[in-house]
Amino acid sequence: MSAESSRTDNDKDGELTNLLDLRMPGDTGAVSEVTDTVCATLTELNIPEEKRMEIALAVQEALANAVVHGCKNDRSKQVRCRLERDRRGRIVIIVTDPGCGFRVEDISDPKRPEGLNADHGRGVYLIRQLMDEVHFENGGNQIRMWKY
Repeated sequence: MSAESSRTDNDKDGELTNLLDLRMPGDTGAVSEVTDTVCATLTELNIPEEKRMEIALAVQEALANAVVHGCKNDRSKQVRCRLERDRRGRIVIIVTDPGCGFRVEDISDPKRPEGLNADHGRGVYLIRQLMDEVHFENGGNQIRMWKY
């Protein structure tokens, strides 16, 4: 995992401060290290524990999806995870993978009868439940998740 930090960007919601910019190999074994690093930064920011836990689970799901679907479990490919904060203190996590993306409308609803016993397919649903705002960008190979 490699990291960069302390960069400022402009976004539609105002100025964002980049707190973390991590890159990890397309390997599920790297997910926990990046998630732990995000959590440690959120702790330093005095984010309440409940919000930290919700963000951590959403990050874990987004990274796992990026590794499995975007990188096809190929360690030579990289996933990027950024943690930013706006002037109002809102947290945004951006996870980007090198994959071809997907169409959000093609994701099946895990609450439908055929999805109840499936062994996968709940990550995007869970992310949407945990975060306050979720956007899929760049054809689906980037997810931007906000926590207020």
